Amino acid sequence: MALLLAGPLGCLGNLGNPDGTPSETSSSGNGSGSGSSSSGGDAGGPPIGDPPDMPTEIPDVSHCEVADKSTPGPRVVRRLTVDQFEATVRDLFKDQSVALPSIFNDPQVLGFTADANALVIRDLTAQQIMDWAETTADWAVTNKLSSITTASCRTMDASCRTEFIRDFGRRAFRDKLTDERVASYDALFGAEKSFEDGAKVVVGAMLQSPYFLYRHEIGTDANGSGIYELTPHEIASNLSYLLTGTMPDEALLQAADAAAAQGANLTSEQIAQHALRLLEDSATRPLAEKEMMRFMRGWLQLNRLVTAVKDNTIFDLTDALRKDMMAETQALVVDTAFNQNGTFANLLQADYTFINASLGTHYGISGAGGTELTKVTLTPGQRDGGILAHGSFLTGHGSAKLSSPTQRGKMVRTRLLCQPLDPPPPGVDPNVKPLGTPATTREMVEQHTKAEYCAGCHKFTDKIGVGFEHYDTFGRWRNDESGIPVDVTGTVVEPPSGEDFNFNGVAELADYLAASEDVKACMVRYWSYYAFGGTWEQDGCTYEEVQEDAAKDEFRLKSVWLALTRAPHFTRRVQGP
Repeated sequence: MALLLAGPLGCLGNLGNPDGTPSETSSSGNGSGSGSSSSGGDAGGPPIGDPPDMPTEIPDVSHCEVADKSTPGPRVVRRLTVDQFEATVRDLFKDQSVALPSIFNDPQVLGFTADANALVIRDLTAQQIMDWAETTADWAVTNKLSSITTASCRTMDASCRTEFIRDFGRRAFRDKLTDERVASYDALFGAEKSFEDGAKVVVGAMLQSPYFLYRHEIGTDANGSGIYELTPHEIASNLSYLLTGTMPDEALLQAADAAAAQGANLTSEQIAQHALRLLEDSATRPLAEKEMMRFMRGWLQLNRLVTAVKDNTIFDLTDALRKDMMAETQALVVDTAFNQNGTFANLLQADYTFINASLGTHYGISGAGGTELTKVTLTPGQRDGGILAHGSFLTGHGSAKLSSPTQRGKMVRTRLLCQPLDPPPPGVDPNVKPLGTPATTREMVEQHTKAEYCAGCHKFTDKIGVGFEHYDTFGRWRNDESGIPVDVTGTVVEPPSGEDFNFNGVAELADYLAASEDVKACMVRYWSYYAFGGTWEQDGCTYEEVQEDAAKDEFRLKSVWLALTRAPHFTRRVQGP
């Protein structure tokens, strides 16, 4: 097997050779550097070793110190995330039932699994990939040969072998194969006795290749300027994975093929045309909706809903109800972004939601029956509008028994205002203690954090989080707790810009956040990180470019997304730090 020789993936994305192209040297798929596999070819071996320390807070934006804001970031190579890998395998074989391995364990960084520095392949993983690839190749060629290739012949002559290698390899690698690479695969193919056996060997080898397992953003420096223009196929992959989370479709691949054949690149007009098509076409829009929600789940930490531990003696929060809560949020995100062409402010202030009978019973809201989600208008005093009043957020940011002003306030502070917080001092007991007399959660938290070494930090979180006290840890509305009326007055203390803001309840907080320029900038910051897989020197230039572009269309969610495709970093790179 050819071993992927890689250095730190988030910098140059070194793939062995000085020019940044992947190495293809004979070695075993387990990264040991000895032996050979039955299938041969080039496999996705290590980089070996632990990823570098990952940030726990979004890094400060570097100051853009150049007049020309078109400074791109470094060249990188990124392994497909679990979601991207699984979607790509399904699309490559045109079969939603294809067996998918539990191989990769993507570290979450800032709520996402997109950081190039964290996505590595280690020894055991490489061996598992080899086993899966060979099994899958046998299944695919035996059962789906006509589906996975347009090659019409099934003989062992050279032209037939080459046709199959080029056709399947183009889709697997999201790029046209060089003559040298075709020759190396043909040697494997030709060593077998039948077309089917040769096809199995080639497919199995390609599924282990770094060209399949990784997204390379290397580019070429044609004029020696130090600026690397990404190739048409690299841009096509960037666009497809950013907007749909999977490999480029045939229309996008054909556009890249045509540009490459002419020695040109995809133009900004072509990128814009295909981006809109991917967001609006009936075949690709469902994928775009899922990808939009994937970003929102990471940014707003909604994935906490899945793992939040709750005391089922108070209320049995079933997996089905958790699933319905997430579906409610996804329905609002999709409606706002795709049907209404709305903004994040619209998400914060929506006076309607989507519920079924189960959610209606949980929230105490009428107007929906059955299992399907129904759009209902919210009544003041019954529940606040907007995504911050959804069970997906409130339940995920709550403790086992009590609501958590600290968790809810921290999410607003760090995820919507992009203000990092210092970690708590070592040895601090985070558990809120009950008081000797009946008390609200707010009163217990205020007592727990009144010490000076606690209050200095908790004022930045808890004074926001107490505004959510109409909601218990399961996201249910309440007017009182322990027989005491809840107090939902709060303060956004020392926001990034402006003065302290006093508010009463979630609706007023949502209105404040909806109008905040800090929130818009923070959204761009996180979305850029999610799209580009890391941060780099002078990345502030990229964020400013995206923000200025998105502002032209009032920061509509789709406009922010598309602004990323127009950033200089989307199509260009520099050598590295």
